[in-house]
Amino acid sequence: MGDFISSWIQITIQAPAAQADAAADFLAQLTGAGVETVELDAPAGAVRVIGYLSGSGDTAAQRAAIEAFAHDLAEQCQAGALSLCFKDLAGQDWGENWKQNFKPRAVSQTFVVAPPWERSVRLGEDQKLIVIDPGQAFGTGQHESTALCLQRLESLDDKGRLGSPVLDVGCGSGILALAAAKLGVPKVVAIDIDPEAVRCTAENAMHNGLAAQIEVSDTSLEQVRGRFALVMANLTAKDLIELAEPLRAKMELGGYLICSGMLTTQLDQVRQVFEGLGLSLIEQNALAGWGALVLV
Repeated sequence: MGDFISSWIQITIQAPAAQADAAADFLAQLTGAGVETVELDAPAGAVRVIGYLSGSGDTAAQRAAIEAFAHDLAEQCQAGALSLCFKDLAGQDWGENWKQNFKPRAVSQTFVVAPPWERSVRLGEDQKLIVIDPGQAFGTGQHESTALCLQRLESLDDKGRLGSPVLDVGCGSGILALAAAKLGVPKVVAIDIDPEAVRCTAENAMHNGLAAQIEVSDTSLEQVRGRFALVMANLTAKDLIELAEPLRAKMELGGYLICSGMLTTQLDQVRQVFEGLGLSLIEQNALAGWGALVLV
């Protein structure tokens, strides 16, 4: 990052919370990247959803799909309650722009996430620092789905149920793999089909002095060897359903599965798929319209 990229488009959808949740899920699936959600004081209950399109794709078709989606979504709101805006970021220093907004932040009770250019970060007595340079990969810990996974990881650790090895499926920036390693897991396997995510996770493991604990690759889920005491998957509901059987197959007997990335309206559907494979729900949580499940 830090190079000038001439073909990024910022998408902003502002809508009531229920429609904003649907917009966030749609943009995440369309762009293949994370989105930012901002709750607004005015108008009351409104949420701003921000995503980005890269010029490497068919932006005309993507814009048309977003416009059609927003039109249909607007019919579920009061007139004027939903707005859509595209902003061309051509000629801007993309790296510097997002760096200005990435500051040290407590993303859970235990973890504080900070970028590598922040030299001094104050930690509480029981807090742990995760240094993240996300590059173009999803995961600074600020999205609700990531925060939910981190909280579930902490909960297992607090109860003495965090075993080894751990598998992080769709690792993005590597934040969940790093968190598991920070909690003392001696072996974490992190996989992602995106080469940029693999590179970012490997670099972030080095930033945190955890390269010896984290094995990262673009190996497909089906080809990963062995079984795991914990499998983590922060993916879309669609991906979780499609990968349900191989995710289940990678769990040790008595192992745990943490899955997030779905909207709260999708929790029952995803849970039922995993229960149909013989898993049992032990915890279900929600945060700002996003949900997480822990199954065994």
